[in-house]
Amino acid sequence: MRVALIGCGRIAYELERDALRYKPCTHLGALRHFQKRDAALNLTGFCDIDPERAIAAATFMRADGAMITTDYREIIAQQPDLLVIASSTAAHHKVLATAIKAGVKRIVAEKPLVFSAAEARNLQQVAESGNSIVLPNYERRYHEKYIAFRREQQNAKKGSQYRAFFAAGGASLYADKNTGDEGVLLHDTTHLVDLVQFIFGRITGHRIIAAKRRHVIYLSHESGAEGVIETSLGVGAFHLELQVMTQNERKTVGNGFTLREKIVASPHYRKLRGYAPAIRAIDKPMTTAKNPFLRLYDQALYGKPDNTHFFEALENVLLLSKQR
Repeated sequence: MRVALIGCGRIAYELERDALRYKPCTHLGALRHFQKRDAALNLTGFCDIDPERAIAAATFMRADGAMITTDYREIIAQQPDLLVIASSTAAHHKVLATAIKAGVKRIVAEKPLVFSAAEARNLQQVAESGNSIVLPNYERRYHEKYIAFRREQQNAKKGSQYRAFFAAGGASLYADKNTGDEGVLLHDTTHLVDLVQFIFGRITGHRIIAAKRRHVIYLSHESGAEGVIETSLGVGAFHLELQVMTQNERKTVGNGFTLREKIVASPHYRKLRGYAPAIRAIDKPMTTAKNPFLRLYDQALYGKPDNTHFFEALENVLLLSKQR
């Protein structure tokens, strides 16, 4: 199996040096794991606008003899069995469109898939006329905690209500192609949109309140679930959470933690109920068997995926590109 990489920076492999991250936590980290047990897995090409980064990535993989280039078209011309796109968001559209038109069989692509609504619509058309399978890298879909959370909601007797919140310190909420800034919505809030698509199902309706430093989306789902995603700048923290309200409790999941608040008799009002003090659980250390990156690449290399997630990820961009 021939694998090639376009974009050789942080998420490609450099995050493997971060002592706080579980391992592997990058595309090449996951591929190196599978390469140890699959001798047929062969890295054939590395592309980056900085050739030194491409060389460093090839060295990381010990890929002697692999193509090193600054031209993504040369990588696509190799017709790899799996193409990994880890370049900047601004380059995603042209690389993805070229790869799909060239008939590359399988593609793993970084989020967000594209930069704008126009690019998303164009890629929908390109993909519908091609045969490529594209797996977007929203790693939480492969995380045990969120898989279990989804299962709980699918077993719920009626439509769920949820609230998702992201706090960031970015300069702008919105993408700006002129400056190359993809904005906090496409860079970060996109994870929450993808999570509610994954957990509650297809989005059938939305309303947006857009301001300079705050953004709120009201969403409804085919499953009957309804919720809101709020993004706020200038809070002084980097924080992502998804909270679901049921008849028995309020449950919150976020990066590294789960919070449960049972509904009990209120200590302040007769005949009323309220939330008990929260019980917080910290995520257990990541294991190889549950590693999201390894689960993603197990699907990409050996599974039978389809393009359902790909088209949801394009809808994700369409939703977050609207400012009204």
